[in-house]
Amino acid sequence: MIPILFESNETEFDNNGLGRLRDAISVVVTEGRNDVYECDFEYPVTGAHFDDIIPGRIIGVEHDYTNDLQPFDILSYSKPINGVVTFHAVHISYRLRKAVVTATSISSLDDAFGAFNNAIPSLGFAFNSDITSTNYISAFDGIPKSIRTIMGGVEGSILDAYGGEYEFNRFNVTLYRQRGVDRNLTIRYGLNMTEFQEDADYTESYNACVAYWTGQDGNGNDTVVTTGLVESGYSGYNNRTEVVALDLTDKFETIPSVADLTAEAQNYMSNNQTYLPTQTISVNFINLRDTMEYQHLAQLYECNLCDTVNVVFPRYNVEARFKIVKTVYDVLLERYNGMELGSLQMTLSEALGIAQK
Repeated sequence: MIPILFESNETEFDNNGLGRLRDAISVVVTEGRNDVYECDFEYPVTGAHFDDIIPGRIIGVEHDYTNDLQPFDILSYSKPINGVVTFHAVHISYRLRKAVVTATSISSLDDAFGAFNNAIPSLGFAFNSDITSTNYISAFDGIPKSIRTIMGGVEGSILDAYGGEYEFNRFNVTLYRQRGVDRNLTIRYGLNMTEFQEDADYTESYNACVAYWTGQDGNGNDTVVTTGLVESGYSGYNNRTEVVALDLTDKFETIPSVADLTAEAQNYMSNNQTYLPTQTISVNFINLRDTMEYQHLAQLYECNLCDTVNVVFPRYNVEARFKIVKTVYDVLLERYNGMELGSLQMTLSEALGIAQK
C-alpha cells in the first residue's frame, strides 16, 4: 500500500489525511510478540509531501495480510548527504509509555483497566481481555508508573501475573490468552527454512527453593514468612538438588501462611520451569505465500504474528510446534520480509507448544 500521512491529532484514519506518501522508497513494520511495534521508512527530499513529514505526525500503514491500517507516531529522522531521509515511527500504543497511573491493591484485569482509564493524562485507549482469572498485580504498588510499564515492563506486571499476548489495534489494547491460531504450515530444512539457532544456558536453573515473604503485620511490625525446602519434582540437569532463595513477596497482598507460600513456590517453579536452561530458539524462514510458485495456495500458507506452525529440522532431531514471535512486513510490496520463530521471553515448552519430559 501507499502510506498515508496524518496530523498528530487524527483518531479516525478513514481518509487521506495530509496526503499519500507515494514516493516512499522503503517502508518496513517490525512487530514482536509482547515486544516492539515500530515502522521505519525512507523518503527522498524531492518526494511529495516531504516537508510535511515531521516528528509528531502520524504515518498510516498496513502491517500484515489483514490489510488493516495502523497508525505510527513519527519520532525521529536522519538526514544524510544523499537526500534520502530515514524516519523512525512507533505504534500509537507507545503513547502509553507517557501516561502515568498510581494505584494499589489491584487483583483483577477489570480493576487494572479501570486504573488505566484514570491515568494522567487520559489518552482515550480501550482495554479488553478474554482472560477471566484473578491474580494480584504487584506492579500496582502506589508508586507512579507508566501504563506501558505496568502492562509488561517491570517485575510484577500484568504479563507476570496473567501471561497472555497483547494485540494493539489503533486505540484498542487487547490481552489474549492466546492471540494467534494454529496453522497447518510446516517450516522444513531444505525447503523454506533459512536459519536455525538454538542456545541453552543452565547457569540460572534450579529445581528447589526456600521461599520467603517480607512485609508488615497489622501493627506495622516487620514480618518475614519462610518455607522449608520446596522441591519442584524435577531432577536437575546434573542430578543434584540446587536450591535458591525465592522472594514471593509480590505474590501476596497480605501475610501468607507457610502452606500458601509453599504452594505458590511449587506453582512458580512449575510455571516458570526453573529446572530448564535459559533457552533461545530462533528460526527464520521464507513465507511460501509470497513466492510465485505457491501464489495459487496463498491462503493455505498465510500466517501472522503469534500463530503456531510446524518446524522440521532432522539434523537436530527437531519436529515440533513453534510460535511466530516476530515479523518484518514490507508495506510497499505487501509481504513479509521475514519471520522469526522461537522463545523470545517464553519458556521452551511454550515456544515449542509441547510439554517438557
